[in-house]
Amino acid sequence: MSMGFGANYADVVEVTFIQETCKKEYITLIETLNDTRTDMGTVAEEIQLDGKASESSIQKAYLALTKAFKKKTGLILSVGYHSIEDNGDRYDEIDGVYWSVEEVWQLTPAGKKYQTRITRQFYVTFG
Repeated sequence: MSMGFGANYADVVEVTFIQETCKKEYITLIETLNDTRTDMGTVAEEIQLDGKASESSIQKAYLALTKAFKKKTGLILSVGYHSIEDNGDRYDEIDGVYWSVEEVWQLTPAGKKYQTRITRQFYVTFG
């Protein structure tokens, strides 16, 4: 089997949008990360690979944030991680932790409402 780059995309939202929408839950997540001496990059990789954070207090704070975000916006929020250096390309628009929303194109009513706050960005992975 040959190896090559595969195209990926994410409908990215800025952290400021999350902070504006769910300030309390976002602060709780950050405080939980600080308490456990864990960085968001590690958590994003865990969630992306295993579907959950390895530390239960972080998982609880993350789920509270995503639940509150969905309740307030109708959008499904998730965190991801991509490393240009490890498995990407210099032209990738994502490098590091990113927050994205799912199921917004074709625009749902929630997607239409917040379409100016969402940017689809592309990156590749090698495998």
